[in-house]
Amino acid sequence: MKVYRYIIMVGILFLAGACDEDILDETPLDFLSPENSFTTPEDIEAALFLNYDNIRNFYDGKYFTTGHLHSATDLAMSSRGTAIPLLEDYTIDLNPTSFFVANYWNAMYSIIFNTNVILGRLDGIDYDSEDERTRHKAEASFFRGYAYRCLVNLYGGVPIVLDEISSPKRDFVRDTKEATVAQAISDLEFAAENLPNVSEIPSQDEGRLVNAAALHTLAELYITSGDLDKSIAAASAVIDDPNISLMTTRFGNRATDDGDPYWDLFQRNNQNRASGNTEGIYVIQTETNVPGGSTVENFTAGLSYERNYGPLYFVLKDPDGEDIFLGPTTQAGGRPVGFIRPTPYFTHTIWGNGNFDVDVRNHERNIQRDWMVDNPGSAYFGQNISDLPQSWFDGLSAQDTLRDFFPNVTKITTKNDHPADAILDATTGELSPLAGKTHTDWYLMRVAETYLLRAEAYLAQGNTGLAAADINMLRNRAGAIPVAEGDVDIDYILDERLRELNWEEQRRMTLSRLNLLFERTVMANPTAGPTIQPFNNLFPIPFREIETNTETVLEQNPGYN
Repeated sequence: MKVYRYIIMVGILFLAGACDEDILDETPLDFLSPENSFTTPEDIEAALFLNYDNIRNFYDGKYFTTGHLHSATDLAMSSRGTAIPLLEDYTIDLNPTSFFVANYWNAMYSIIFNTNVILGRLDGIDYDSEDERTRHKAEASFFRGYAYRCLVNLYGGVPIVLDEISSPKRDFVRDTKEATVAQAISDLEFAAENLPNVSEIPSQDEGRLVNAAALHTLAELYITSGDLDKSIAAASAVIDDPNISLMTTRFGNRATDDGDPYWDLFQRNNQNRASGNTEGIYVIQTETNVPGGSTVENFTAGLSYERNYGPLYFVLKDPDGEDIFLGPTTQAGGRPVGFIRPTPYFTHTIWGNGNFDVDVRNHERNIQRDWMVDNPGSAYFGQNISDLPQSWFDGLSAQDTLRDFFPNVTKITTKNDHPADAILDATTGELSPLAGKTHTDWYLMRVAETYLLRAEAYLAQGNTGLAAADINMLRNRAGAIPVAEGDVDIDYILDERLRELNWEEQRRMTLSRLNLLFERTVMANPTAGPTIQPFNNLFPIPFREIETNTETVLEQNPGYN
């Protein structure tokens, strides 16, 4: 035993004398780590692409991801009740252990942590071009600022983390809402100053960040911080950019079809500038059957708005009990399965005051309300559903009207233009059982929303005339009745956002940002309205984050303790 003790003591003394920092600072050679994964500009580029992918996954149109940004608001409601885990009853579905509460938190902090590694290691890498280094910094800064913007809108003040975390940390402390907004602004101001103009992006880089995306986001954040002049200036910098403008004439794929410029915005291959589109600011990219894009064979990969947000129309029966449809077809609107549906407030109320039949955003080609019976075995073959006997409508069940038969916003699908791989029978247009993807790129930001943000800032300053002028830029494009200056208030702007953006908007974030989620949901959502409470304006902090933060208290939002 004495010998072993002697050997151990010698070993300890040797190690004590060998505690030189250079020796202990090991660089892994046989596995990937931050030390050997970020050594070239190409490595930084790959890490940035992960952030682009994270944003795409965050807004991928699935009911269990994007769906909770829409459902249980004034825009949308669950169409399957308790059959799926979708937020509908606030008293039951929203609590600190709700899976989507943790998912959104984790998604945004994944972007933040990845960005912190990029920013922490970027200056130690040799670049041939300092312009490229600066652009990488600007892209990374945008993503971190955007992530904090999402977090503050959903949760309020959150822990601000600006450095790479390389060891377990259990003492996170929440920063204030004001500090979180200020951090987002700081990151995005750097991005706005250093990202390229949209005119400088080559066609092969469509979808990469431009300074207008940072300015657009700043226009929103400055409203939150109360810097209204800065908000107007940021929005104006986007609106006045000669390379960015509303699309007011026909363009792109299917420009010769019956349609309108608003409809053109959402047709296949029309979202990027190569199509002539000058309206997009940040367009989420996806390609069909391309690695990393969307696949027909796997309905969990890619954008899935068609599948999740459209009605399950093809199960409807005619008055005689026969199938109304041959099946899901490209001409009828794809292969949706009806997880989320719009509220009656969106599909009917907001189109009142003489606008229902004149606003092209409510035209049948943009919001489909009728279908043709295409099953030759039905006695009603060739007729529109709207022409069926009133007794058929009277006999529709709650499931029929909630899940199977409701107005369908057609921007989520590609009617008469699905990829060949998605079509089972080219003669009838019937789609594959695994179809349901949205086979277009998707707008995260377009200048139409920038006008509405500037209108919101003008309204907050009391300048309803300029607010009305900005709103009417969209209404004139849509052929709608212009809004009068005296009719502009925040509810009108929120209604206009529904008319213009609907599924493009992260509606929950908008309403939470304005502290109007409770009021608007009570007013407009017949299922969630009776259950929501004022404190539900914010999500709770995820239970796991609080429980594992053992070295200090991570405060919960009021109402969820």
